[in-house]
Amino acid sequence: MLGRINESITLDFNGYHQQAVETATFDVLLFYPGFYVYAVWDAWFYAKEGADKTKTAIPFVVAGFSGEFAVIFAEKLPFPTLTIGLLMIVPMGIGMFIFRNKY
Repeated sequence: MLGRINESITLDFNGYHQQAVETATFDVLLFYPGFYVYAVWDAWFYAKEGADKTKTAIPFVVAGFSGEFAVIFAEKLPFPTLTIGLLMIVPMGIGMFIFRNKY
């Protein structure tokens, strides 16, 4: 709420990219990617019975760090929220695909 992420996403998806960057509070948004990725990994990990915590966390850690770096450089990205979202979702999806049948 403090990062004004919903308003920023709405502006960005409607083509107002510079206003989206100006609206967001990046000091607060730095917490969002890591928290979001951890919540997804936690739900996925506990849904997979017998999953190895250390191996399955690797793609999610990569997603969290790439999301954090994207937030840091968001002012220089052409489509900030879309880029940040894809940099988090793609590694998570790859990790879920890789570990789907291993446990």
